[in-house]
Amino acid sequence: MFKARKLIVLLLAVALAVTMFAGCGSKSADTTEKKETSKEAEKPKEKVKLSFCLSQNGWGGEAVDPELMAEVEKVIEEKTNTDLEVIAPPQSSYNEKLNVMLSSGQIPDIFAVRKAMDNMQVYAARGYTMPLDDLLKKAPDITSQIDKKYMEYVTVGGKVHGVPMYVPMTKNLWLRKDMMDKYGVKLSETPTTEEFYNEMKKMADKGIVPFTFPKFLDNLPFFTNPFGAYFGIGQNKDGKFYDGFNTPEMKEALTYINKLYKDKIWDKEFLTNENAKIREMLYSGKAASTIDYFNRFIYFAAESEKIKAPTEFVPIYELKGPKGQGGNHNEAINDVLAISAKSKVAERALEVIKYYVFSEEGVKLRILGVKDKHYTIDNGVVKATDKAKNSGYKCDVNQFFLYYPKVKDYGFKWDATTEKLLPQQLKVNEEVNKHLGPRYVVPGGKSALYDKNQPAYKKKIEEIASKIIMGSITVDKGYAEYEAFWKSINGDEMLSQLNK
Repeated sequence: MFKARKLIVLLLAVALAVTMFAGCGSKSADTTEKKETSKEAEKPKEKVKLSFCLSQNGWGGEAVDPELMAEVEKVIEEKTNTDLEVIAPPQSSYNEKLNVMLSSGQIPDIFAVRKAMDNMQVYAARGYTMPLDDLLKKAPDITSQIDKKYMEYVTVGGKVHGVPMYVPMTKNLWLRKDMMDKYGVKLSETPTTEEFYNEMKKMADKGIVPFTFPKFLDNLPFFTNPFGAYFGIGQNKDGKFYDGFNTPEMKEALTYINKLYKDKIWDKEFLTNENAKIREMLYSGKAASTIDYFNRFIYFAAESEKIKAPTEFVPIYELKGPKGQGGNHNEAINDVLAISAKSKVAERALEVIKYYVFSEEGVKLRILGVKDKHYTIDNGVVKATDKAKNSGYKCDVNQFFLYYPKVKDYGFKWDATTEKLLPQQLKVNEEVNKHLGPRYVVPGGKSALYDKNQPAYKKKIEEIASKIIMGSITVDKGYAEYEAFWKSINGDEMLSQLNK
C-alpha cells in the first residue's frame, strides 16, 4: 500500500514537472514571439520617394529662397523617412501649373487644391484624387481634429477625397476706432444693414474711403447674406439646388450695395483693388474699414503702429438684414491636400500630411521654418534671420490661428506689440464662429452641364453684380442680360441634373 502511494506521488511529481517545463517553454516562446513582433513594429519603414506639390510660399514662413525651402524639405524627409520631390510653383501661377500636371497625367503624390469649394469636386470627378476613407480610419490624429461637417465639403460620391489644410476660414469687417471716434460712428459688432449705411455715411466726402473692398467679388456674401440671398448655386431647406443669383433677395442685396457705392461709402476703385492694397489703406488710415480674415486683428494693429498711425481695430462680425438674417463671409475650406489616384505610396503620403499639417511640430516648421536658418531666439524673443527677411519671410503669430493643432507653447515670446494684442485676437477667434454665414457644396460629376459651366457661371454673376453695384446698368437690365446667359448654358437642365 505504501509503495503504491509512493509510486502515485512520484508520478504526480513527474507530471507536475513536465507541466511546469511545458509552461515555461510556452511562456518563453510567447516572450520571444512578442519580442519579435515588437522588433518588427520598431523596424524603420523603408524609405520611399514621393512628390509633393505646394505653392512656393508654403515652405517655412513663406520664405522663397531655394536654400531655405530645402532646409524645411530635409526636416520633413527625416521625420517621415521619405525622399521628397518638392514641386513649388509661385502662388500667382499655382493653379495653372497644377492643372497642366493633372491634365498630362503627371499627378504629384500629394498636391494642394486651392479654392477647394470650387475645384475639389471637379478634380475628384475627373479621377485625379484618391478616396481616403480607408487610410483615414488609421489616422485619428487627423480626423479627430476636423469637425465632421467640414469633411462633407471634400466628400464626392460618398467618399472623402482630401483633407482640409486650415480651420474654417471666415471674413468680417474691421473698422478703425480713431475714425469712428472722429466722425461719431457708433456701430455694434452686429449692426443692421440700415445702421451700417447711416453710420458709415458720416464718413463720406471726408477725404477718406469709408469702406474699401477688394476686386474679388466672392467676398460679396457678407453683404448678400443679410438679405437671405446666396451668391451662387445654393441649396434650400429641402436639399434642392437652385440658382441663388436669380432671386428677389439677391436683387434687394445688390440694390443695397449699389446705394453704398452711389453714396460714397463703398470704394469707387474696388474693381482694381488687390488684397494688399485694401490692407495698406486700412492700417495707414486712408480707409476707415475693410473686409478681411478673422485673424487680422494683430496684423492691422501692428502695421498701423509701425507707420505711426496707431489705433484699435473694431470687428463687425455680421450685418443683420430687414428680416433678421445675416452671417459673415464663410469660406469654409480654402486649401485641401489630396493624394493622387495613381500614387503607389498613398499610406506614406498621408503620413507626410499628418506630420506637416496636423502635428504641432510640423505646423511650427511650416510657419516658422528651421531654427538658426529661418529664425533665431534672442533674449527669449523670436527674430527672423537676415537671409529669411530678404526672402519674403513672415514670422507671424496670425498664421498659427489658421491650423488645426492649437499651439499654446511657442517656446519663445513674440515682440512686445504682439504679446500685448494676443488676448484680444484670441477673443475674436472664439467669437467669429458664432456668426457663420451659409456655405453649400455642389457635387462634381452629378451634372455634366455644371462641371462644364461652373467657371463661366461664377464669372458671369460677378460681372453682372459689379455692373449693378457701380450703376452702369440697372437691376432690370442686368438681370435681362443674366437670363439670356442662363438660357445659353441651359441652366434649367443643369439644375435638373443636380437635383436628380
